[in-house]
Amino acid sequence: MARITQLTGCLLILLSCAASVPTGGTIAATEVITAQIPRDSTPNVLLIMIDDMNDWVKAYGGNPQAITPNIDRFAARAVRFDNAYCSAPLCNPSRTSLLTGYSPLKTGVYGNSTHFRDVAGLKDVVTLPQYFAANGYATFAAGKIFHSPRGPSGKPRPGSDPGSFQEEWRGGLGVPFPAEEDRFRALGKGSVKTPKNLDWAPIAIADENTNDWQIADYGAQVLAREHDKPFFLACGIFRPHLPWYAPEKYFNLYDADTLQLPEVIANDLADVPVLGQRMAKQEAHEMIIKQGKWKEAMRGYLASLSYADACAGHLLDALENSKYADNTIVVLMGDHGWNLGEKRHWSKNALWEESAKTPLIIFDPARPEPIVTDRVVSLLDLYPTLIGLSGLPPKEDLDGTDLSRFLLDPTADTPGFALTTKDEGNHSLRTDRYRYTRYRDGGEELYDHQSDPMEWKNLADDPAAAEVLDRLRKQLDRYTATLTPN
Repeated sequence: MARITQLTGCLLILLSCAASVPTGGTIAATEVITAQIPRDSTPNVLLIMIDDMNDWVKAYGGNPQAITPNIDRFAARAVRFDNAYCSAPLCNPSRTSLLTGYSPLKTGVYGNSTHFRDVAGLKDVVTLPQYFAANGYATFAAGKIFHSPRGPSGKPRPGSDPGSFQEEWRGGLGVPFPAEEDRFRALGKGSVKTPKNLDWAPIAIADENTNDWQIADYGAQVLAREHDKPFFLACGIFRPHLPWYAPEKYFNLYDADTLQLPEVIANDLADVPVLGQRMAKQEAHEMIIKQGKWKEAMRGYLASLSYADACAGHLLDALENSKYADNTIVVLMGDHGWNLGEKRHWSKNALWEESAKTPLIIFDPARPEPIVTDRVVSLLDLYPTLIGLSGLPPKEDLDGTDLSRFLLDPTADTPGFALTTKDEGNHSLRTDRYRYTRYRDGGEELYDHQSDPMEWKNLADDPAAAEVLDRLRKQLDRYTATLTPN
């Protein structure tokens, strides 16, 4: 059953709700009274995107030991989607999808090396910030919003798709690396870096001298300006992306010995198809286990997450103290999740729950009552939803769903499923109860999240699940057919 919790004074009065929720996540109500608060002016938009953020944010319960007070406080007054899924579990294809409004099946962007402007038919695509600019907005960005190509020096170039924002602040990403001789020592000097840049270490540096803090501070400065038109401001915080270098005070928040390991089972990959097994970074897992570094690695991720939380808090505080606090829609989100040993995997870029799921939190001052929902949604919904919330003309060719009506009326219908794609031909369909995955060679996985939230038992070969499997196969086929260009 879809779970919706109204946390404070209700925007909605549900006089009589049906006892069951049909597949797809719709709550039936015999009578719903709604009241929409009118806007005095066109709303601003603040988008905060945090790289590689999984559901370990404390408000989400993925790791109850996480220390993320700023995101938690924001989530407590906003609409918190507990089941939001990326359309691709990797930076470039995920960001390309949500910022163009098109599924990876349309963009053809599956890896980090392809820029969508180079794809046939997408050279002149109107991105989310460009659409807002075309409708009278001033647009600003700092940090990683689009997946930036690397410059001649090999270092990532902050900023984004040239021309998508009218003003961009260009600086570094994350936290400055330690001296070269002190890098990549967490698993032993000279260790194999699988996945790339797997390392963690506290850095003796003040927040103000780090790149992510300066990205947030640029956003704070934009919020302190006088604006003669509505603005769209996007700030990308790089941590907890690898390597997990963070100011030492965030490492000091955690004692590795007291951290609780994720729940895992032996031979978890035994019933996973071969292509799924190949996605798992088992070499890294074996190295971490052999050296007894699982909890230390968790500490590195959690410290980086707490640091990202502090950067996001700096930006949220700046908005709260600005003249725009009562007329700014705020979205705080990740671009995909991250596995920390579940399924013997240490990375993203896989089709399991931990890599596909990420926080999505939306605050609209026009409906300030908080809501928590486990309705399944996609990050692909961001583009049409922000258009809808801002009252802009609809853009009819987008693949996602406008959730703005749902934010006003949580009983409103939504598709109730999300599609995540890794590389061409590998798809995972997440519904309110099941995850169904099919690889390009025909291998399948089926998990019942009602009884198996950690996805330990693949039901694809279970005769008792044959009817469910057939239904989800057809649903996947129908949906992918609508996304495949003619």
